[in-house]
This record gives sequence, C-alpha cells and structure tokens, in this order.
Amino acid sequence: MKTVIIIKGLIAGLNGKDGLMREHFRSGIRKKEKYQKLIKEQTSNRHKGKVSITYIGYKSVLMDWDNFAASFKYLGDSLVKTGVIVDDNPKIVRPFIIQQIKCKRIDQRVEIIIEDL
Repeated sequence: MKTVIIIKGLIAGLNGKDGLMREHFRSGIRKKEKYQKLIKEQTSNRHKGKVSITYIGYKSVLMDWDNFAASFKYLGDSLVKTGVIVDDNPKIVRPFIIQQIKCKRIDQRVEIIIEDL
C-alpha cells in the first residue's frame, strides 16, 4: 500500500521565531491537532507494519538538513496518533528519506510518501 499526504505551506524547523526549540508547548499541541486533521482529511489508510517514509520539502529557500529533518517531528507524531502508521521508531520506519526541492514561494509544501515494506 502507498499513501501520499500533502501539507501546503511551510513547516517549522528547529530554529526561527516559530521553531521547535523556541515555541511554547501549547503551540506544539495546536500544530499537532492541525496536522492530525489534515491527515485524516487526506487518507484512511492504515499501515500495519514496517514502512518506508519519504519526506519531501518543496521550498523557496532550502533549510539546513538537521532543521528540515526535525520539522517532521509533529507530522510523524500525528501519523501515529491518527493510526496511519503504528509507530515512528526506527524498527518500524526504515528507511526515512528526506529531500528538498527548490520551488516558487506559492508552491511551498511538504509531501509524505508512506509505503509498506
């Protein structure tokens, strides 16, 4: 089974005024709730075992790799909470592939591609 989820706009990385390192925990809760709603709207798929996840960022300004990889934190938690994947630990998600592609500001988004192994 293959699932593709698209989140339009920017996803916060570690740094910056809205970054994961600086935000209040309630702000993080609100973001997770938003992502859970978006995920539920896009899929009812349930991956019961090991999966590969490809996380692609279409961005007008590319991020450092550590910041971009960290931006998956709330999305990964939301995938588990909604039941799309059973867990986000390395025993289940193998491999986790990240990519960034330069695009126009209006086209910024992330795509999450989940495939059963």
